[in-house]
Amino acid sequence: MVRRSFFFSFADKSTGLVLTLATMAVVSRLMTPAEVGLFMVASSLVILIEAFRDFGVAAFLIQEPELTPDLTRSAVTVIGLMSLGLGLCMALSAGLAAALFEMPELGELIRIAALGFLAAPISNPLVALMQRDMNFAAVARINISAAAVNAATTITLAILGFGAFSFVWGSVCAAATSALGAAISRPEWWIFRPTLRHWRRVVPFGAWTTVVTLLGMLFEAMPRLILGKAMGFGAVGLFTRSVSLTQMPDRLLLSAVQPVVLPALSAQVRAKKGLVEPYLLGISLITAIQWPALLCLALLADPIVRLLLGPQWLGVIPLVQVVSFAAMLLAPIYLAFPVLVATGRVRQMALLSLVALPLSMAVILVATRFGLSAVAWSLFPANAIHVGLILVYIRRLVGFRWTQLGAAALRSAVVALCTGATAGLLVAIHGVELSLLQAGLAAAGAFAGWLGGLALTGHPLAAEISHLASARLRMQARKVDGRVGVR
Repeated sequence: MVRRSFFFSFADKSTGLVLTLATMAVVSRLMTPAEVGLFMVASSLVILIEAFRDFGVAAFLIQEPELTPDLTRSAVTVIGLMSLGLGLCMALSAGLAAALFEMPELGELIRIAALGFLAAPISNPLVALMQRDMNFAAVARINISAAAVNAATTITLAILGFGAFSFVWGSVCAAATSALGAAISRPEWWIFRPTLRHWRRVVPFGAWTTVVTLLGMLFEAMPRLILGKAMGFGAVGLFTRSVSLTQMPDRLLLSAVQPVVLPALSAQVRAKKGLVEPYLLGISLITAIQWPALLCLALLADPIVRLLLGPQWLGVIPLVQVVSFAAMLLAPIYLAFPVLVATGRVRQMALLSLVALPLSMAVILVATRFGLSAVAWSLFPANAIHVGLILVYIRRLVGFRWTQLGAAALRSAVVALCTGATAGLLVAIHGVELSLLQAGLAAAGAFAGWLGGLALTGHPLAAEISHLASARLRMQARKVDGRVGVR
């Protein structure tokens, strides 16, 4: 069941990434860095408000041991009230954000984005219930449809000259598509009958989950907001594009992990089983995917930026090279939230984040005085502070030893070096400005090196790949037998 869920989740995220890359490649050639930066500042403000809107209801519905109809309705009522109320407040206060950044268009972007808050009370709880039931096939269909609508709307409006407004209308149409798809896939309208009978169980969990989510979003969004005020929207556009490229491995592979991990770990806890082995296995799988991808991205930053973004974004290249390595430190983050939610320790994670966030943001704020390159380098200490505090607490909670974590990381580090060997050799010979042919050779060598590294180290991911390949062969064999039987 878990492997099947991972398959559908991966299909969901990989399709979404392809559509995102296609949108990025087209739109980056139609808009300036300042136009992209304007939308990124608006989206950062909206995303921070969305943390309050969701109010942890999705996580609550997934992890709750005994989910009764009245409890479900209470949770859905809470998210409905929060979403509609915050959407109204966001629309009314958009002018304040426009005045703060001295950009009238920013207010209009925020007002349009507020329309998406009308769809969230429908899509979010229904999708959460599907995830609880491990019905990731339906979730994948919904998300892929929404991503396709988002890409089509954004690209069409960008071609028509709508600028930054192309992005926001794309996101609103995607939200409407998600709500429609969720309602069709799971038409359980009884959950929307309002009641606050069990609000005392929903609100405390939601409050702490919201704090954790908000702080995580703030950690990601704060550099954009600081740069937008201190260095202008052009700087935001360049920095955001560099971060977006380094997040490609996460969006393709690692973001497929979290939706499946939370219900799986919650089931593990309900069965009173230990978390040491699944946690270390999760870290091994994540680092074996993320680290090799980020290393290759840093080495091949020049041809990747030229191919995906075009010549007006060449200033992104040195930023990608630095941010890629800094992002490697974030690997443990992907399991932190699922582990702490599954074990009922969300409050502790919120308190840890409240300590880490001001320290990390202070580092970035100081770095803005020295330019974009300094901001990129500041992500090393910022990420280390954030991850270090959370990792120390998770060790106490899960019970793994540092030597166990180190052994898992060492295997993945060797896999990463094997993966990047071909690209590193080509860069050493020809320089960073590789041709598309040379970049293609580097990519082929990276894949071969990755498989070789997995086999060399006996990495757990190799066993998972072997299992999937065997399952695929058995499925094909059954299809052949079925056709022969019909004849």
